[in-house]
Parts: sequence; structure tokens; C-alpha cells
Amino acid sequence: MFHFSNKQGNWRELDEALNLESERLKQMLALWELKRGSKDIPNRADFDIGELMQFDGRVALIDVEHDPMRFRFRLVGTHITQTLERDSTGQYLDELYSPELLAVAVKSYEFCVERKRPIRAFGHMAHADKDYVRFEAIDMPLSLTGDRVEVILKGTNFPTRTTFQP
Repeated sequence: MFHFSNKQGNWRELDEALNLESERLKQMLALWELKRGSKDIPNRADFDIGELMQFDGRVALIDVEHDPMRFRFRLVGTHITQTLERDSTGQYLDELYSPELLAVAVKSYEFCVERKRPIRAFGHMAHADKDYVRFEAIDMPLSLTGDRVEVILKGTNFPTRTTFQP
């Protein structure tokens, strides 16, 4: 388990064990595993848009640029944009966040790229100026051309509970 904080305190944790609490995120992980099959990571084309629609706007797609490593929100679901009161579709993370917040915000994406495995994140949305909004998310690597991670599929849940189990 990784813990990250800023001046406002501990705001994000990463969980390699994928101890998901949200049933919706568990379903999303099961879909990713089904699409992966015997491959290291599934291809973006393996996912039908209808399959992602079942998650009610709680999905984001993040483009991964290499050399230098950079991340851009290709798509941010409506439930996410409504909860955060902003639409980051088309924006680079390094244009949205201060260097301090960016360093923490991209850790789960870097994990996906380096290890080609999903990771769970949970905490509160300090990086989106919404400290009072709790979240649980799963970031899952996807490829466009083979075995290189070029897209991250993110599922996000905003529970009403105030604490998470590690």
C-alpha cells in the first residue's frame, strides 16, 4: 500500500492488492480481465462502447504519451464531470495540476505503464479542489498496438462513506 500526501494531509492511497469495495469497480475489473484473456494487457479495441456505457458515466480514458511521459484525459464520464463540477476531457494533467499535486496524481498511471497491471486508488479529491469528495478508483492499462500501455481505463466511484478499508 502506498500513501501520498500534500500540505493538506494524506489524500490518496494506492492498493496493489485491488481490495475494491465498489461492486461497480469489481465488475469493471472483471470485464478488463475477461478482455485481457491470455495477453498481458487488453487492447482498447477489445472494449465495445456499449460495455463501458453500463458504468453510468463513471469511466475515463487517459492517453499515455511516452518520451516524455505525459497523460491526457481523452474522455471523462458525465458522472465524474458532474461530481467534480468540471470537464477535463482533452486536457493534459500537467496543465491541470500544480507540480506537487501532479506528482501524486500520476502515480497510479505510472504504475500501470511500468507494471502493466491494474491498481486501486482511494482517498479524497484534493487535487480537484474537492477535499470533501471521497473516491475509489481502479486504473487499468490498455494497448492500441500490442503490449505497450498507451491508454488507461479508469473506473471511479464516489461513495457516501467517509472511510475506506485498506
